[in-house]
Amino acid sequence: MTSGSPASLRRAAAVIVVAGFALAQIQPARGEEEKKGFFSKMFGGGKTEEKPAEKPAVPKEEPKAESKPKSTSSSKSKSTASKPKTEPAKTTTPKKAEPKPVVAEKKPEPPKTTPKIETKPTPAPQPKAVATMTANVKKEVKPSATNPWHIIDIGGRDYVTLESIRNFYNPVYGFSSIAEKGNFRWLTSPRLVVRMEIGSTTLLMNNMKFVLSYPVITLDKKIVISRLDLVKLIDPILLPSHINNVGYFDTVVIDAGHGGHDSGARGVYGYEKDYALATATRLRQVLITRGIKAVLTRTSDTFISLSGRVSIANQIPNSIFVSIHFNSGGAIASGVETWALTPQGASAAIARGGGLNLEGRTGNSHDSANIALASAVHSRIITSVKTIDRGIMRAQWSVLSGLRKPGILIEGGFVTNPTECGLIRSIDYQDRLTRAIAEGIVTYRSALVSPMTSK
Repeated sequence: MTSGSPASLRRAAAVIVVAGFALAQIQPARGEEEKKGFFSKMFGGGKTEEKPAEKPAVPKEEPKAESKPKSTSSSKSKSTASKPKTEPAKTTTPKKAEPKPVVAEKKPEPPKTTPKIETKPTPAPQPKAVATMTANVKKEVKPSATNPWHIIDIGGRDYVTLESIRNFYNPVYGFSSIAEKGNFRWLTSPRLVVRMEIGSTTLLMNNMKFVLSYPVITLDKKIVISRLDLVKLIDPILLPSHINNVGYFDTVVIDAGHGGHDSGARGVYGYEKDYALATATRLRQVLITRGIKAVLTRTSDTFISLSGRVSIANQIPNSIFVSIHFNSGGAIASGVETWALTPQGASAAIARGGGLNLEGRTGNSHDSANIALASAVHSRIITSVKTIDRGIMRAQWSVLSGLRKPGILIEGGFVTNPTECGLIRSIDYQDRLTRAIAEGIVTYRSALVSPMTSK
C-alpha cells in the first residue's frame, strides 16, 4: 500500500484504466479527466462496453450461489499440480474493435455512493441459469435522493437494474439510452459500448470479452445484473478511482507453469512446460529492458509445487504476479484467456476453477487490482497477437488464491491445436506475446505513478 492524497490515488487509478485498455496505445493524460475510467481513456472510440455502477461496497453478506454461470471456455485446473485439462467450448473469431485514440472530455465523476452488498447465507447452486425471475423477490430498494441505485433481492442475491447503472455512469460516459434487439441490450456512447445478453454471463466492453459471475436476468421487464459483478468487475474497470488498495510495485514475479515431471498439456509439437518456460524467460528480458525488475519462479525444467510458487511470490516485496500457461482442448480450440481470482461469494467461470468461493481467499483482498491488471494485459494481447478473445475470467486457481499481491494467470493459446501450437513454438509468436504482456503491465503500472512518487 502507498500513501498519498485521495486525488492522487484517483488520478493514478484512472491511468490504469486508460493505459490498461489503451488498445490504440494512447498515453494516459494526468488530471481530473483521468477519473473518467479505464475504457473512456483506453479505448477512445465506442465499441462494446458496459458502464459501472457506483462503487458498491463489497458484500457484507455473501451472494447466494445461483446457477453456475455459463462459460464460453473450459480450461485446465490450476488448483492441482498436474493441471488437468478440459475441453474448451467452440470459439468463433471475435470482431476486433479498433478504438480511436480519443481523449474524453472532462465530465464530472459520479458520486462515490456505495451500495453495500450484504452477506447472506448462500444456497446450493441451481442446475441452470434462469433468464427471467418473476418470483422469490425478498426486498427492493428504489432510487432516492440519497441512493442512485435500484437494488432488488432475488432469491437472496442482490441485483442492480441496468437503468440505474445507465443513470449513474451517464455523467461520465454519456449513455443516451438502452438499445435492445432480441435478448441483447446495449449501452452506447461515442467512447464506450457495452453489450450484454439476457441469460448469459458474457459481457462485452468495446468488444473486449468479460465473463460475469452470474447471468444477466430480467424481472418484470427490468434487466438486472448481479451486484457482485457490478462491484467486483464493472466498477473497477470503468471507474478505477474506486480501487482503494492500489499498491506500489517495481517487480514482476513471472511463474512458468508446470515443470519437471509435471509436463502440463501435451501439445502437437511439444509440452506446455517448455513453452511456458521459454515465454517466461523472454518476458523477463523484455521487462528488464523497460526498467522493471523481474523474478522467475523457475529457471529450468524443475518441478515446483503450487504452494511453493505462491511462497516465492509472497516473499518478493513490491511485486505483482503473472503465471504463464498454455491451454489444451480439441484440435480446433484456439485463443487466449486471462484469469483472475474468483471474488468471495461468486462462482468460478468453470467447474474446475474451484466452484463457488464461499470462504474467500487471501488473494481476494486485491480483487479490484486483479481485474484491472487482467484487463490491461489481456487487451494488449488481443490487439498485438491478433488471436481469438476467449475472455477475462475468474477461477480459484491455487497459484492465485494465496497471493498477498495482485496476480493473474494467462493462457497463451492451445497447444492441442496444430496451427496454434505451431505459432506458440515460434520465436515470433513468443516475442509478440511477451511484448504484449509487458506493455499491459507497463500500462497498469502507469496508473501507479502518483502513489509511487508520493510513497
